[in-house]
Amino acid sequence: MTTLASPAPHAPSARAIWPDILAHEQIWDRIARYCLLIAIFLSGWGLLRVGQINLTFSDFFFLISFAISGLRGRLSVTPFRSLTPFWLAGLVMMLGGLFVGSVFNGDPLRWVNIALQYTVAFLFIPILLMQQEEKMVRIAPLIFMLGITCSEVIGIAASFFLSFHDTLHWLGDGFITGNGRLGSMAGQPNPNGAVVAFSLPMLLYSMRHRLIGSFGGFACLILLLWGLMLSASFTGFAASLLAIFTTLMLMGVRYIFRLGLVAGVAAGLFLASGAPLPKAFQERVGNAVESGDIGQAGTFINRSQLIEEAWGFAEDNTIIGMGVDRYRELSAYDNPVHNLFLLIWNEGGAIAFCGLIILLALICLLAANGLRISRDKGAMAAAVVLVFLIYTLSYPHMYSRMWVMPVMVALAATYAQRRPVQSDAARLIYARPVGPQPLPEF
Repeated sequence: MTTLASPAPHAPSARAIWPDILAHEQIWDRIARYCLLIAIFLSGWGLLRVGQINLTFSDFFFLISFAISGLRGRLSVTPFRSLTPFWLAGLVMMLGGLFVGSVFNGDPLRWVNIALQYTVAFLFIPILLMQQEEKMVRIAPLIFMLGITCSEVIGIAASFFLSFHDTLHWLGDGFITGNGRLGSMAGQPNPNGAVVAFSLPMLLYSMRHRLIGSFGGFACLILLLWGLMLSASFTGFAASLLAIFTTLMLMGVRYIFRLGLVAGVAAGLFLASGAPLPKAFQERVGNAVESGDIGQAGTFINRSQLIEEAWGFAEDNTIIGMGVDRYRELSAYDNPVHNLFLLIWNEGGAIAFCGLIILLALICLLAANGLRISRDKGAMAAAVVLVFLIYTLSYPHMYSRMWVMPVMVALAATYAQRRPVQSDAARLIYARPVGPQPLPEF
């Protein structure tokens, strides 16, 4: 008589091991998601670096999330859908022009460094962010805004008790500058003003969608504006005003009236209190606003001299640029021109310049089209992109993640709802995610 062999008493069945595999799978996805949220939260904290290289804590957590998502097969091959080939063409043209200029006139090793920085910022970030689930990217603007608010809290608190000499050794010369300006965790006053300008539309979006309560939102608004004044950045101040106005105008008249009333009451209370403006803010921003003379705004005259010099260089660098980082060496002022368009033209030639124009045009197109999808999200995206464009006119190379992350966060929050859930396999780099897979039912 033959008997059927019974399974070993300790051998787990398929049904028994399925919960363990599922838990393992969820843990890795959860780690990737939380690392990405931490990266977004810290993306404006330029002071937190891994060693002396241009690798921030935000970059570190982002790369962990990117690596896990890549191994899990959850990276989008088309982050911008049908516009992706144009985006890649623009990035290749910009980096290719800079490469040619560096080979002929500069140092190719410098190009390698800047190419890696731009690739992470303009390719890796959208590849990871634009394929996230709607429930995750919906809160991403709130996370970015809270990260900047915490940075301002740290800076404001430090300004009460510490001076430039107290923070110089540990936090560098930009956390609190010698003339009393606040760079906070952004590392310098001007970038600090920029991240505040990025944060304000995200705050309005978060309040509109009830991601944060009225009291909490008002507290964040006060802290952000306080940090903005302490930064004494004229560009940050102008960009913040334009960002708020753009967001409110595109969100609707009723929302403008309500928040305008709150802002008016807050401004009235501040004026009635007789509290003085920060000295650095009054000197660099207040005087220019009161007199209407932009020449009194910060370092406007110095930057104008660099722009005039860059126009003179441009004629000799139309076809082949001078190469990455060569502008600083050739300039009579020992500084790169604070204008991204002129810097890319001089260092990379016309090809690199056209690539930059393609990238910026696509960003503007995506933000404008976002208004058709969601008025509130599109308004936030349009305001954030406007801030980015303002800083392209007043800043050199913008490959730091503090510039690109808020733009991609706003675009991801706008376009997440358009992706159909059933088409995941078509938009992932791998047709089938790697790693543990669900077992069939028995």
